[in-house]
Amino acid sequence: MSILHELKFKDYQQPVSTPYSRIMEGPEEIIQYLPDSHVRIWHNIEPNAYDNHYHNCAEIIYMYENECTIKVPSGNFTLSSGDMILIPPYMMHRLSSPKACRQFIILLDVEPLSNFGVYSSHKTAINDILLCNKENCPHIYIDVCNNIIDMINSYFTNDTLWEIETYSYFLQFLTLLGRNISPPKPTGGLLTSAGNKEHYDKFSELLQYIERSYSEPITLDMIAGHVGFSKYHFIRLFKEYTGTTFYDYLTNKRIQHAKQLLASNMGITEIAFSCGFNNQTSFCRTFKKVCGCPPTEYRNRLKSKN
Repeated sequence: MSILHELKFKDYQQPVSTPYSRIMEGPEEIIQYLPDSHVRIWHNIEPNAYDNHYHNCAEIIYMYENECTIKVPSGNFTLSSGDMILIPPYMMHRLSSPKACRQFIILLDVEPLSNFGVYSSHKTAINDILLCNKENCPHIYIDVCNNIIDMINSYFTNDTLWEIETYSYFLQFLTLLGRNISPPKPTGGLLTSAGNKEHYDKFSELLQYIERSYSEPITLDMIAGHVGFSKYHFIRLFKEYTGTTFYDYLTNKRIQHAKQLLASNMGITEIAFSCGFNNQTSFCRTFKKVCGCPPTEYRNRLKSKN
């Protein structure tokens, strides 16, 4: 019989002391991994609440003590001590721990998985929310739990090749869940008027599509047709899923990319076209509306800050 591994530390300070502040672009959280890595792990011991948001990484929540509630489009879940849950990339979710608790939030970039051919054809394990506890998977629970504990220990030890070791535990975790656990049945959910798997699957895929294509000419009619909804039905569901309108969401995505390009020597006009704007005037007007200053002033601030 497998033996449950032990957490090595009592205080979990980040291995590298770097300034951090939570960055939100509309409903999207911009994840800041540990520098030059694909991983970030947080140790939460205080009551907390994170409103509706999503990110382009996988999130694992390991509830070590007490409880927290997670709301996703397909259902609501209460995690108790020892429970683990995998939230896939681009899934809108809300997290609440009204009482003091102890939990680990593990954020992992899934982009390296695209190098595995089998992942492209078997994404089910990372596209559905997966819950693991002693009741629903007793035959693999200890192994899954050990993978998470080893992941946490490797990260906070920060030894040589820590990232490779940490990510290898994630791959084992993902394989165990993908082979042995089915997505839980929904109960309630964020999509209150359309709480079914078909809708949130479509919106998850849609956000990934926008991530790849925001620099191209995209219209509301085109996107509604892409997911198979009428325009007016799509407008309502998009606002319900993301908390914002489609055009505001697309604009924020383009401006977010423009901010990154303004840190380079690329010309303003070239940046405008690279981010999906038809001309420099439209780009500058939109940038000032969103950011409060013209792109040239924003670039000068970046230079002064550096």
